[in-house]
Amino acid sequence: MPSKNLPARRHHNVPRPLWADAYTINGFTLESKEATDNSVYYGTYRKFPIKFEPGIYEKNDLRIMFAGLQSLCDMLFYEPYTHKEIDDSIEFLKGRKATATGFRDFEFPEEIWRKVVDECDGYLPLRVEGIPEGGVTYPGEPCIRVMATKPGFGPLVPWFESTLLHVWAASERLTAARHCLKWAFDMIRKIELPTVTDDECMFFARLMIHDFGDRAATCPQESEVVAKVHNYVWFGTDTFRAAYQNWKNGANPAMGSSVKALAHRIVQGFENEFDCYQNMYDTADHGEFLSMVGDCYDYWNAVENSMIPLALDAKQKGNGKVIVARPDSGDSVEMVVGTLERAHKAGLMAPVETVLGKPMFQSTNLRFIVGNGETFDTVKAVTAACLDAGFVPWRCGIFGIGGHLRNNINRDHMSTKFALCAVGENERPVIKLSEERGKQTLPNVKVLRNELARKSGITIALEDEPLGKDSLVCYYDGSLDSPFGEGFTDDFNTCEARVIKGFNEMPKIAGHTTGEVEKLVDKLAHQYRTTTRERV
Repeated sequence: MPSKNLPARRHHNVPRPLWADAYTINGFTLESKEATDNSVYYGTYRKFPIKFEPGIYEKNDLRIMFAGLQSLCDMLFYEPYTHKEIDDSIEFLKGRKATATGFRDFEFPEEIWRKVVDECDGYLPLRVEGIPEGGVTYPGEPCIRVMATKPGFGPLVPWFESTLLHVWAASERLTAARHCLKWAFDMIRKIELPTVTDDECMFFARLMIHDFGDRAATCPQESEVVAKVHNYVWFGTDTFRAAYQNWKNGANPAMGSSVKALAHRIVQGFENEFDCYQNMYDTADHGEFLSMVGDCYDYWNAVENSMIPLALDAKQKGNGKVIVARPDSGDSVEMVVGTLERAHKAGLMAPVETVLGKPMFQSTNLRFIVGNGETFDTVKAVTAACLDAGFVPWRCGIFGIGGHLRNNINRDHMSTKFALCAVGENERPVIKLSEERGKQTLPNVKVLRNELARKSGITIALEDEPLGKDSLVCYYDGSLDSPFGEGFTDDFNTCEARVIKGFNEMPKIAGHTTGEVEKLVDKLAHQYRTTTRERV
């Protein structure tokens, strides 16, 4: 094969020592001796995002779902660091510091980084702990903790603050998804007969929302690192990059599945759109779901004169083929209810008993999938309208959500914070004061997940309080034989079970501190204020 004449690349792998804020990189020049010996930091979400998704969050439920740390630890620590990465970082930093007299080389702790390679075989001597992937955390509660495992490496503890705090995106997306699933399950459970089991109700709920959001991601990586949490909650996705990541981590193919579907371009490629639908139907295997986008020209014409006849043919032949009508424009309530009404009139519905005390119907050979800029709120609106019209929506179709799955998440929604909590060999406690109580930080504490926590909501205690062990687990500790702990090695199925079942095991409101923590905070606050006044 002839060689290609290729230009220079336009996307490059950034050396990991540069995965940090500029002020973090030269912070080592300003560290105290204690902080240089060792520092302990924690990450937390200071707020619950209820005001940004009021339709799915209950006011008395502050459970935040923690996710994303596995992927970030993989990116940061899985491959050993090299002298080449250090060399490239130093070369880049030449002339990067702006001064009043011109540009100078940006400071970089080369000696410390060389020791990582020469003395630690390229594995940073850090310990990264966190809430288990898919676990519950609460506002103000430490969900990440980072410390050095060898003296003198303190400046590297906060080095990846800006990267590790990217857990906010996966966490907020998962939080919204899990609370929406709670809404869906609770609604279905109230309407289905008692003979329908909780597991069956949960199955219906987990089918309701399908990920259409690959093209809405800000970058390709978002479709993997953030979007993969979708399948901890919902079965279906068109974002196969995310599904692949989950599959490699142990998910079965159903967790991240989709159906055969038409794009607008496919329909438009036929001179007559009905020929496209007929071709799709004729070439499909028995029992297939066939998603037919119908709004290229006239949605109701497509439904009434092509999709319904094909569905009736499938019903008459008993071939199990299911036509899925997909409106992609117009008012979602009108389009879905109108589709189901036409299907009912054509004889494509079957009665189903519910607790509502009125005749209700479910789809047979014609269903819907609506993805017209849907949000969690429009899902609720369409669901309510279907029930009012006599249709059980989770037995009739599903909702495709695209941009909304990522458009309504923002770091500020949960006010993600990375805070210094201890310094030095003896881990002297440190806090930051603030006029706003929510911005005041904690000393180094442990996080409880035991019966006391579940009953009282007290989950934050001092390490020496005999109230139970710390529930933060090790993701990475840099040890030569086994540098990754259980937080990292938990597979997809373990994390998924934690999201679905573990969510219900924790109280809606928690994250309270013990009296001993409050005493230490008050003591430190008094100490800092007194020392500051004496200096002045």
